[in-house]
Amino acid sequence: MSSIWIFIVSLIIFNQYISTEAACYFPQDYQGEFAMQNTFSKNTVHYATVNITATGIPIWGNCHRRIGNNFILVVDLPGSSCIRCLHLKLQSKNVLQVLSSSKEVISKCYTNEELAEANCPTEESLRTRSTTELILFKMRGAEGKHISREYCPLDGRYSFTYRSNDHGSKKDCGHESTVDSCPSGSSLTFKYRQCSFGSLDLKFDCLGHWEGVGGQRYLALADSRQSMGKPQYRCALYKPDPSTGLINIAISRDSTCTGDLHNATHGYENYVLRPSDERVWPPEVSYSSCSFPDWMRGTWEHIRVEDNTITYKDHSTFKTYTIKCVAMMESNDKYSVLSRTQCGEEQFNCMRIQKRSNNILEFQLGANFSDHNDIFELCADTNFQDDAWITQGRVVPGVELACPISGEYTGMIPDTNDLCAKLWSDCRAPELMYYQVSDCATNEIYEEREYRCLGHWRERDLLYTYTQRHDVAAGTYECFVGSIVSSKEDIYITEAGEHCQRRIDPLQYGMKLVKKGLYSCIERVPTTKRPTTPRTQMPTKPWNIGVPFPTIPDYSDNNINSALGMRANVFSCLFLVIVTIVMSCKW
Repeated sequence: MSSIWIFIVSLIIFNQYISTEAACYFPQDYQGEFAMQNTFSKNTVHYATVNITATGIPIWGNCHRRIGNNFILVVDLPGSSCIRCLHLKLQSKNVLQVLSSSKEVISKCYTNEELAEANCPTEESLRTRSTTELILFKMRGAEGKHISREYCPLDGRYSFTYRSNDHGSKKDCGHESTVDSCPSGSSLTFKYRQCSFGSLDLKFDCLGHWEGVGGQRYLALADSRQSMGKPQYRCALYKPDPSTGLINIAISRDSTCTGDLHNATHGYENYVLRPSDERVWPPEVSYSSCSFPDWMRGTWEHIRVEDNTITYKDHSTFKTYTIKCVAMMESNDKYSVLSRTQCGEEQFNCMRIQKRSNNILEFQLGANFSDHNDIFELCADTNFQDDAWITQGRVVPGVELACPISGEYTGMIPDTNDLCAKLWSDCRAPELMYYQVSDCATNEIYEEREYRCLGHWRERDLLYTYTQRHDVAAGTYECFVGSIVSSKEDIYITEAGEHCQRRIDPLQYGMKLVKKGLYSCIERVPTTKRPTTPRTQMPTKPWNIGVPFPTIPDYSDNNINSALGMRANVFSCLFLVIVTIVMSCKW
């Protein structure tokens, strides 16, 4: 995955109408244009637009200080200041939860920072849900792009029964109603049949799903057509029953997660889904004794492995494949397979599998497939490409792997003279590493990230390392590649996308870090109040890691969020540098 790098210093340029200087920054994942329920009356929802930029939320204030997921926001008013504390939690790429300890209104503010901090949401208030909650649904990202599709947590085809609790006006449907995730796993198509209100077809796009307080599972839905006058955005609770296969779903009355929504069986609208009967698999599968390796079994980022079956959610096509093992080739890394999509499409193919570490696997499906089982043609080496691997990290690592680093490492962002980067580890949690990018002169921190090391491997004199983000609720997996030159202190690294892309030259596109010192144990100190001194010096040309950047961006309000986008790869680079430095000593 290549990224265009532009001036990180444009973070300091922000809303000209709020005078308070910002001293903290919202992660890029939080930024963009969101829809928020404003009013609700007579089953009609009216929405307000909420913009979150690099350094503030104009309707609530400038970002002044961050304490974990609590943000102190400040707006200067004539003769006084309005200061409030909000808890922001990214539940999915497209859903941001905003919480306030004030039970009256989320907009309540205070005149001094200490009082505002004392009224930040606490772990106890979050656990007991004694807070005011707003749900923001992303419409556009930080760079103005439309939202990315998200996988629905329900695959396949179901029949369902339906009932609504519309305050005396009961509506229901019989068993002939169906729902499926065809043709795309990012949407659900409901076909209401034998209903008290007639027949109806509805399509919901999935915006994300997450686990909430008490283990309840939430699902955010969007109905762009607003069928039957229903709200455009909805919140649902769902609960699968593993023993019966039944799934209970309850949907809210409005665009909140609290409007007549109590649990998965008690909401404004209620569904019971029953899975459709599975079609019998052909003899090649039924009579085969083939199974996948024991080390693969379990749940990975996008796949689940059970004996002779792999369930794979392809996030590029949004198709879910049930892959059955037919035969294992003599090479021991190729398997003849039969796959079936959630919509019933079948094809024979060959699957190539490599174990990179206890917590990392890579696989490929052959470029060519067939409706008949031609093993030797499908499993030929010519049907695979060296740079087409799909990398997967184990969701719950069987054994925690220590990051092969100790001490602190520093460097400077390329083509700038005032942005410093730092990476360090904590010996009490050796599987974690921490990163910062800051102003070299003032030490003002622009971003902090936390990664869990899943493992690494060497290939063609390059070191590949796979990690998982730990500092955001919707954790992501990232891969980095590094190269060692003559001196062990000269290490160059660059990001390699989500699936450890090959044919990337760290020497050409990477950045360099050096080891500052070696010590046995470093304690991560929680972020405290940061200096508010504005940065005044700006680089005279853009810098990049990954691809050349042809033009100098302007600093208009529309470009501020885009400027922040480059920060993510800086931290990615920092991580692999350290891994490579230490591993070089072992090589």
